[in-house]
Amino acid sequence: LLLFLITIVSVYGISDYQEHQRRRQQQQQLDTSNYRIGTGVADITGPVAEVMMMGYAQTGQTGQGLLQRIYARAFIIESKDRKQRICFVNTDTQSMGDIIKKRVIERLKGLYGESLYTEKNVMLSSTHSHSGMGGYIQHLLYEISALGYIEETNKPMVEGIVNAISRAHQKLQKGNVVVKRGELLDTNISRSPQAYLLNPEEERAQYKYDVDKDMTMLSFLNSGGDGLGVLSWFPVHGVSVNNTNRLINGDNKGYAAYAAEKHFNPDSLPGKGQFVAAFAQANEGDVSPNTFGAYCTGTDIPCDGTKETKCPGTSTCNGRGPGWKVSDLESNRIIGQNQADMAIKLYNDHSSNIMSVGGPIDYRQKYWDISTVVIQRENGTTASLCPPAMVNTAGTTDGPALSGFYQNTTDGNIFWDLLSSIYQPASKEQKECQSPKPILLDTGEQKIAYDWQPKIIDVQLLRVGNLFIAGVPSELTTMSGRRLRKSIKQGLIKNGLGNNDTIVIQSGPANGYASYCTTYEEYQMQRYEGASTPYGPHTLEAYMQVFDELVVSMAKGEPITDSKELPDYTSETFNWTPGYGPDRAPLHRHFGDVLCDVANKTTFNRKKKDIVSVRFVAGNPRNNVKLDDTFLTVEQKQPDGSWKVVRTDDDYDTKFHWSYKFKALGISQATIEWTLSDNVEPGIYRIGYFGDHKVILTKKIESHQGYSKEFTVQ
Repeated sequence: LLLFLITIVSVYGISDYQEHQRRRQQQQQLDTSNYRIGTGVADITGPVAEVMMMGYAQTGQTGQGLLQRIYARAFIIESKDRKQRICFVNTDTQSMGDIIKKRVIERLKGLYGESLYTEKNVMLSSTHSHSGMGGYIQHLLYEISALGYIEETNKPMVEGIVNAISRAHQKLQKGNVVVKRGELLDTNISRSPQAYLLNPEEERAQYKYDVDKDMTMLSFLNSGGDGLGVLSWFPVHGVSVNNTNRLINGDNKGYAAYAAEKHFNPDSLPGKGQFVAAFAQANEGDVSPNTFGAYCTGTDIPCDGTKETKCPGTSTCNGRGPGWKVSDLESNRIIGQNQADMAIKLYNDHSSNIMSVGGPIDYRQKYWDISTVVIQRENGTTASLCPPAMVNTAGTTDGPALSGFYQNTTDGNIFWDLLSSIYQPASKEQKECQSPKPILLDTGEQKIAYDWQPKIIDVQLLRVGNLFIAGVPSELTTMSGRRLRKSIKQGLIKNGLGNNDTIVIQSGPANGYASYCTTYEEYQMQRYEGASTPYGPHTLEAYMQVFDELVVSMAKGEPITDSKELPDYTSETFNWTPGYGPDRAPLHRHFGDVLCDVANKTTFNRKKKDIVSVRFVAGNPRNNVKLDDTFLTVEQKQPDGSWKVVRTDDDYDTKFHWSYKFKALGISQATIEWTLSDNVEPGIYRIGYFGDHKVILTKKIESHQGYSKEFTVQ
């Protein structure tokens, strides 16, 4: 025993050994339910070049490289009798495609059989980043914004999600799930406070803030008390990186995961560690990370996107993040780091009020026709939802859209009517149903092509003991999320599944995308969120009603019997993404050759935050998206002369830029940048580039690589 203790202390150190023992003792004291749990992470990064980004619908915002990779992070919880399990997957995407989920389930059934992982017990929820590649939603309106349904995006996304789930499946082991909650300030604000104030005063009085400030987190601990991962929810839009960005990344929640996983996996490269940290999205519909408020660009004039606060000249109304004086990337880092720091703090919270989840695993899921719902109220009155329609041309203070359009608009104008007349105009019934929305795009009554917006959507409720996760494809505003959570909890208590300690989490956009959902009161103002609530003013009530159906079904132990069939339009879709041909190297050059090496000086100063830059002869990165791989490395020379990789293309201080030099000839270049900082260890380094090119005659894809000269960091 003494020899064993000496060995443990020598390997782990005294403090690490004490921490390990403390966690083991804590685990023994907790009321563990002996779940089997597993966590996994995998790369889902698609084409980083020439494909439209998804989120801002900004014309010309195509990828030109990579800031950070985007990931899927999977969490599996199985009951102790191994008869029931759920799988929650968090993706660094704007939303989730319903066909992506369908394909993921098909792949999982091929791997694990028909019943282990299905559309009913697997939830795919997104972080709502606006800086990932688009083309994974099958409905026409969203395809137009991304220039099509793009299999180049879909295939690596499906493969990566399946990989994440498979890795979690392979790591399944006995463990425990602990729920923690903490208040996180200076990280989100309301971008539509005027609309929020339309909610009843007595309802608003129940809450301290006009946005939710609590982070709710699940810690996944194995039977020895060691951490396998954390899964947190906190509402804040993925728009810290603005609409001028051209580098793929996961926005603030992607950075939060990167920072947290670096903390928990200090000796691993990004995405390669055993500890998985996911930062899921909640009711972020009206919630902005631009915590300094909105101002007219180039001025200190406050604005809110309305005609009354119209900005002078060509100035636009834009939100400012906490690092706005430096850059939007600095704001992104701060908002992401805030979330990571809170997750780390909660994980290390050893107070006695930790709640250990125990009890049954269950789930209900339904494909639901939201556009034809009739709401049956307890007082006998009814209300109907509408075929979808939109008025989202004004954009938000997080990303202004078309000039001449404003938020808080309930009346059209001549230009408005001209635009709407290009498409099939809204019927009288549709106008009455959607009132006071001045319909610009009557997406639900269009006869052109296939559905412009979804009518059949995926709603889902997962249960882990006294914890329930509601997956919603819409972006719920703050009060919408609060009402839905409250309604579900009341239903759980009424039907004997819950009590006052029951925790309900609303997650999404999940399992698809159905734009926004405001409260009835907020809808009347027609700010961006109300204008982008497709199914009319009673949408939230419909969600509350359908989740009550899921609760009742779960309480009775009965299956959902009226689920619709999910349509698949992918055989009818289009793809306007530009094609690309073979690659060519410039005359007397080879792929991977250095075109412009590090600066003439061979010594760089980390304290001055010098930028090291190298340019290479490249191939189009669409030739190989390099799942779980990298386009670049920063390598440090070791005492024995070998090289150690210390940075990849997923590190926040590196950037991978790609562009054509002569597109007609297929000649392109890749520029790699590394921004130094105090946390860089002094030493000798080199930068590596790894690409692929398409051979002219054979069309075969071949790999290539190149390295900079050595340089010194001091």
